[in-house]
Amino acid sequence: MNKDFVERVFKRIVAINCFHNLEAIPHSDVFFKETEALLGLSVPELELIISILKESHKIFVMEISREDSNNKIEKIFGYVDADLLTIQKLRDVFHKALMDDYEKDTGRRKTSGQIIKELIPQLHYINHTPRGKLLNKTIMLDEYSRLLERDYKEYTEEWKEENLQLQLSVNEDLMNTYTNDKKKTVETDSPSEKKGKPERAVDSPLLDDFSKQVSAGSISRVLHIYGVDFFYRVNLRQYKFDYLSQVLDTGVIDRKNDLVILKEMIKKIKENMDLDKELDKYYDEIMSLDRKVSRNISFSKK
Repeated sequence: MNKDFVERVFKRIVAINCFHNLEAIPHSDVFFKETEALLGLSVPELELIISILKESHKIFVMEISREDSNNKIEKIFGYVDADLLTIQKLRDVFHKALMDDYEKDTGRRKTSGQIIKELIPQLHYINHTPRGKLLNKTIMLDEYSRLLERDYKEYTEEWKEENLQLQLSVNEDLMNTYTNDKKKTVETDSPSEKKGKPERAVDSPLLDDFSKQVSAGSISRVLHIYGVDFFYRVNLRQYKFDYLSQVLDTGVIDRKNDLVILKEMIKKIKENMDLDKELDKYYDEIMSLDRKVSRNISFSKK
């Protein structure tokens, strides 16, 4: 693991923040899962990268909902670019959303400040509800805005870059440990073990090369080498619906014709769900991907 991965994780957070809607703050549970698939990083590696970005003041890490062991609910964090303009735009989005949500529920229109004052005493009880998460985000964005204005010297690009280099240096040994562990894992996978593994329809020398390209390089390069059709087929056969959804979020696939191809493939998968029981586990992911493809097609101008 190197600085390149740290930068790529940071850019993913910034890209999601730029949606400027209620999905613009990535949640740790979903973000980790998608980034693992997209960049080939492990959970410990991602946790280290998030820590490096936080300590170097590149991002803010907010607690969206706290852990509830009794109900088997894990703590969820949110990630936001530590940039004043980004914070201000997100504040506008979430303050309006809080007012709209309150008005829809009560029939009364109040300012976000009045709503926050009214709901804060209830926060412990509504923490895991959609309104509780919305309230948490709104409150924390206000805090970050004040922090950036008060301690602005610690959030200049120069300060961030200097401290990023410091964090990379401090954590260099740990980062190298993760890299070496991966190499050892690959080396211990002997040919005899591989021979005992059943071969699937998607297993082939071409797929092996394809997988290396996905984990090591950019999606754009992979698409250029193999084409969108092969890219879709490999990932769909491996049930990587969430991964394809994340790839669409990056905007690297935006041509209408390419999106239509994926739409047709998903249609066939939906038609054959009775024949492949494994697909039942991925029903929600398939439907979510299908909706996203349709939405992207409608907005595509190419």
